[in-house]
Amino acid sequence: MWLLGICFPLWLAPVVANAEPLNVKSSAHYLNPEDIKQTEFGKLIYVSGIVLKSDNAAFGGYSGLLVSADGQRLLAVSDKGHWLSAELIFKDGKLSGISGVEISPLLDEAGRSLVQKGNADSESLTAERPGDLLGPVYVSFERNHRVLRYGPGKSGIYAKPELVTMPPMLRNAPSNGGIEAFEWRKDGTMIALTEQWLDDAGNHIGWMIGQSGSEEIRLRTQGRFHPTDLEFLPNGDLLILERRFTLAGGPGMQIRRVAAATIQPGAILDGEVLINLTAKYGIDNMEGLAARQNATGGTELLIISDDNFSRLQKTVLLQFLLPPD
Repeated sequence: MWLLGICFPLWLAPVVANAEPLNVKSSAHYLNPEDIKQTEFGKLIYVSGIVLKSDNAAFGGYSGLLVSADGQRLLAVSDKGHWLSAELIFKDGKLSGISGVEISPLLDEAGRSLVQKGNADSESLTAERPGDLLGPVYVSFERNHRVLRYGPGKSGIYAKPELVTMPPMLRNAPSNGGIEAFEWRKDGTMIALTEQWLDDAGNHIGWMIGQSGSEEIRLRTQGRFHPTDLEFLPNGDLLILERRFTLAGGPGMQIRRVAAATIQPGAILDGEVLINLTAKYGIDNMEGLAARQNATGGTELLIISDDNFSRLQKTVLLQFLLPPD
């Protein structure tokens, strides 16, 4: 197990990662304001959406997202090293708000709060057991590239983490272009994709990581899109959330579906685009993707945006349905 050099001032004492209540207001988001009744967007069905706001300076920057198996709770991580947990409020099956919101700091391996941007830039979140938000859960970080495992305990997911062994070459990734998307498969293999680290052919660098080591894998680049999160479907297909941003066009978002049979060591991942949205639809910097199976066999998706703690951006939480095949 390799460990990147991490230094802390001697005066920093361990902290207790107590969750603090957070006041968050929500308002409705219409994906197509010109036709608020439109529900079909590509291969997905738009169910609902909300815009979240809080006066707390620590609120925002959400890049990783999980939803509980029953679809009633969410867990997210922010670029500034905070957990966000909340209950989801639905009206007639449509997301209408959140309640019971709590925020708490992520801890490092020494049990200290992650406060420095270089160590606290958490980007992706995955659960060892799908739908179980109590842990173990895994968080990937940029700048100081690494993955930490937060196991259950007296402090739940807020317990002191362990460093996960990752491919040594990860240390060479661009500071702000490391592992942005990763997820566990049923066979215990982790799929990890970097955001802005490309090979000579222009493909995103990634790995399949298992008990016996890691194998390289790639994601075929489409235009200016970069991967930001992953979710596996029950049949083994992989959903890849991607975002883009240009000064002329603003933000963009798409989701690709990669067939399970093509996810092999050395493969270049690619697949059908299920949805492609532009700034016209009021989206923002969409970075977090969570999925769960509903009672009818469809896949419910939640997608959250990273507002970069900017007053010019917003935290959007969108609810979609991928109908059963």
